[in-house]
Amino acid sequence: MRILQVISSSATSGAEKHSVALARRLQANGHQVDFACPDVSWVKDDLAGTGVQVHQVDMRGGWGVPGWRHLTRLGRERKYDLVHAHLSRAAYLSLVATAFTGNPLVCSVHVKTHYLVYRLAARKSNRVVAVSNYIQGLLEGSKVPAGHIDVVHNGTDFHDFNYSSDRDVKAEFQLPEDRRLFGLVGRVAEEKGHQIAVNAFPDVLDRHPDAHMLFVGRSEGEFAEYIQKQVKSRELDQRITFTGNRPDVARMLDAMEFSILPSSAEACPLAVLESMARKRPVVGQGLGG
Repeated sequence: MRILQVISSSATSGAEKHSVALARRLQANGHQVDFACPDVSWVKDDLAGTGVQVHQVDMRGGWGVPGWRHLTRLGRERKYDLVHAHLSRAAYLSLVATAFTGNPLVCSVHVKTHYLVYRLAARKSNRVVAVSNYIQGLLEGSKVPAGHIDVVHNGTDFHDFNYSSDRDVKAEFQLPEDRRLFGLVGRVAEEKGHQIAVNAFPDVLDRHPDAHMLFVGRSEGEFAEYIQKQVKSRELDQRITFTGNRPDVARMLDAMEFSILPSSAEACPLAVLESMARKRPVVGQGLGG
């Protein structure tokens, strides 16, 4: 099949990593896959040598005319058997484009979002994929026809995982060998619960003075700066390490005894799946996803 994967974000978060991994595996299984996103930088590097063609598409706000026109042109030229959109902006642009090209459309819903576009997609006999039963319930509650919804849970790429020890990670961050590591995997954002982790950490240190916490993920923007200041003001900067965005999340998890997920909202978090794949326990909040 000729398949176009479309995502309206180029961040290195769960939905983006999932869609890139999906494109890679579909191509490896004999399909011809194209990938469209707003910024091709890390995506192009990640998919280099796979045979997946990467297209940079302007998906900025408003009516998105440049975006759906570009996708329409791709659909007509490449004659896709399937267009697979991830996130609501990509779903909207793909819905408009496929109305002109006639390409079948599948929309994956990765997060709690605005559901109007998925109601419109379902009315045109397209399929809507929920990444968890929780998201399926939200879609049905937003009047997306249940008969058009399929649940396909997120997965993680076990083939990329080569188990390692924690010594090299401790050496990289110049940590004593007797430190016991745990951490939170995910961009530093309010909904991911970093504030909760920072607030709770002094109590952890009282009971486990050899503990050390890793924050693995992008740490940019106002909230990330706020959390970094909180860590310093509480004199925890020698016990909490911000690793930044990492291509070797599996290696970071291998160094931990367990991971935490104090998020306020999740759909089907890759961080949990990745931790389980690394045989690491997860301490998390009781969320729907």
